[in-house]
Amino acid sequence: MVIATIVSAILNHYQTKQLFLKALLVANSDRNHCTRGFTVLELIVIVAIVALLAVIAALNLSEWKDNVYLKTAAREVVSNFQFARVEAAKRSAPMLVQVTVGGVGAGGCIVFIDNGQGGGTDGDSIPNGGETLRNLALPPRVTISSTTTSPYVFNNRGFPIAGGGTVVLTNGNRTYNVVLSPAGSISLNGPM
Repeated sequence: MVIATIVSAILNHYQTKQLFLKALLVANSDRNHCTRGFTVLELIVIVAIVALLAVIAALNLSEWKDNVYLKTAAREVVSNFQFARVEAAKRSAPMLVQVTVGGVGAGGCIVFIDNGQGGGTDGDSIPNGGETLRNLALPPRVTISSTTTSPYVFNNRGFPIAGGGTVVLTNGNRTYNVVLSPAGSISLNGPM
């Protein structure tokens, strides 16, 4: 009888333990079921944050692109001055750099030799006929806001004839100055 009582107690304990574990598993599975995934509110908040970050990135990308266009145009103006200086010494003939104030379609920088080549008029300081060697058209949103003495003339030794000058390029946010010294050195000043 004692053995039967012990066995009965063990079975009761085992059944109670089994029922307790079953109840615990059911409770845990219900809790896990409720916490799986995201609520609609959480998804809306995540989508709003991602959209906000995308708008900020797009605005910064547009400004960055405008600044790259400006810096590239300023470096091209410097390159045109250097090209004219070297070509004047190489050809042993005066070279001119005409800088026009304005934006896309109006402003620009032209390097030419004023020798009447290709049907042009010799000595008129205007790039006509086949005298043009380089022509810089400005990219979008970049303007040449001012220039001092244009056309800039380099003599046959590569020195500026009329002294130095400054070409100012801007995109509304940033400004670069291309400076030609009276001695002929060319520098680019502005935010690097």
